[in-house]
Amino acid sequence: MTNTPITVDETKEFLADNPTVRWIDVFTFDLNGIARGKRYRRDDLLSLAKSGLMMPASAFIIDPRGNSIGETGRLWETGDPDVPAHILSGTLTPVPVNGATHAQAVMNLETDGEMDARAILANQVARMKRQGLTPVAAVELEFYVTLPGPHGAFTLEPPAGLTTDPDAAGTYEFADLDALAPFIDDIYRIAAAQGLPVDAVIQESGPAQFEINLKHRDDAVRAALDGLLLKRAVKAAAREHKLNATFMAKPHHDWCGSGMHIHLSMLDKAGANAFAGKPISPLFRHAIGGLCATMSDFMAIWAQYANSYRRYVPKSYVAAAPHWGYNNRTVALRIPPGNGPATRIEHRVAGADANPYLVIAAILAGIAHGIEAKADPGPHAQGDAEEIDAPETLPTAWVNALEVFERSAVAREAFGAGFHDVFTRLKQTERVNFERIVTALDHLWYAHVA
Repeated sequence: MTNTPITVDETKEFLADNPTVRWIDVFTFDLNGIARGKRYRRDDLLSLAKSGLMMPASAFIIDPRGNSIGETGRLWETGDPDVPAHILSGTLTPVPVNGATHAQAVMNLETDGEMDARAILANQVARMKRQGLTPVAAVELEFYVTLPGPHGAFTLEPPAGLTTDPDAAGTYEFADLDALAPFIDDIYRIAAAQGLPVDAVIQESGPAQFEINLKHRDDAVRAALDGLLLKRAVKAAAREHKLNATFMAKPHHDWCGSGMHIHLSMLDKAGANAFAGKPISPLFRHAIGGLCATMSDFMAIWAQYANSYRRYVPKSYVAAAPHWGYNNRTVALRIPPGNGPATRIEHRVAGADANPYLVIAAILAGIAHGIEAKADPGPHAQGDAEEIDAPETLPTAWVNALEVFERSAVAREAFGAGFHDVFTRLKQTERVNFERIVTALDHLWYAHVA
């Protein structure tokens, strides 16, 4: 995916094809993967195509609550200047719900790319291409559907007719899909209008939990954007049906977490799958070795929020150690069935709340590290990987993950010194602010015993 600006002709064609559109959301994604931008009137769109727009440079360094973070050193010190931006060609699409009055477009801020997660991923793709390899990627996302609470508050209450019993998960059944069929239909209708390559939808293992798969692309940057735009599509469809949808990693301690699984392979210069072999190629072994060796370095990317770490619990198909294996869902790095062109890795560590730009960038950095070092992943895991000793376990406490990330030379090289420093400061500030809050659980557990 390039940085090509939208043309006036492309804009005129869109306006002619979408006469009901009145508002256009133009956005980029911050370091968390949250859309930040502006809403424009239909009559403004041609001007945006001709002249672009302006956005604060601080758009990338905002915490999940919408606060620009001074501790990053990129706010007051810089004067928070505006920078020019343009709409990316091929991203202006309708949102065909709510009377089809809205559309959306992705913008590119014309900066050096140091703070732009999309640019970070593009750099890693370019790094692989210099080695004669083209990444092929696809995103899987799990999410929960709930009823909205009063005054917009979040509540974990499944829609009417769906079970609330986590012990009656209904995995791979169809009852919940049938009950929410109009909502599911609208997700796929939005996805079709926006060119998102959606594949299967399944009923997952939590009450009103679902998974939607995206088909692979040989453009890893676009594949990551597919994941981000799918989240918006799911949320838009939910609003249309007076529902909420959440990609929170662990919305309830007794319910299954929601993950983001990345399927990834490599094409060589001839267009053949460079991971294919008998059963896998030596290059694929080195790639897996690199992913195992660097998995802890990037834990702060796989799990970017305080809640993200609640997902790493035993017997939940969420790995807490860098094991790999064939057709084994208990490992972090699964090689699904299939050979030849279908040979790929399924990276199963990240939560659904993570930023797919950064997740795929970190995966590619791990692969590059392994190929360059000719890393050996060791024997593959068989059976329950949780019962197998590992050279190390992942840092599943946020403070530890951030410390490992901050010390990591691999992460610093992959993301650049500036981004690495800002991300660390951003997340450390968020962690400190989160952990200082006294909650109702503090009162319930400790007030009467202290």
